[in-house]
Amino acid sequence: MEELVSEAFESMPEGRYNWQHLMLVSKYRYKVFKKQKTIDCVKEAFHEAEEMFGFKIKELGFGEDFSHLHMIVDVPSKYSMAQTLQIFKSHSASRIFEKIPNFLKRYPKREFWSDYKYNGSVGPMTEKTVKKYIQDQDIQQKVLSEFN
Repeated sequence: MEELVSEAFESMPEGRYNWQHLMLVSKYRYKVFKKQKTIDCVKEAFHEAEEMFGFKIKELGFGEDFSHLHMIVDVPSKYSMAQTLQIFKSHSASRIFEKIPNFLKRYPKREFWSDYKYNGSVGPMTEKTVKKYIQDQDIQQKVLSEFN
């Protein structure tokens, strides 16, 4: 049987494993991630949030429907899940409206993300499953011919 315990888990201090699978959805499920510029802007904003708040993003993928994303994040124990989601959503929305002002036509109230959210704890036994799901969802890893 294949061992499913990850190297990251084995290297963590005893009792410290706070990886979360997060899913964020664009407001009204608009297909906002069709352009690489938007994807890059979100990635940049998330990495800024990583540095500013001490998160660690292990995996990040954008959904095939171009309207949502999944990520696996190590959440420092000082933040609740509500705070974590607020940080990622607000920081990325600010960056998007700053770098791509045309989104203000679609979202005049500056609400880029929907209220829908998902988070689930990723333990050492399920991490590979979640990573595979995220990678399968990632439009950047798909071959162009699959979309035709």
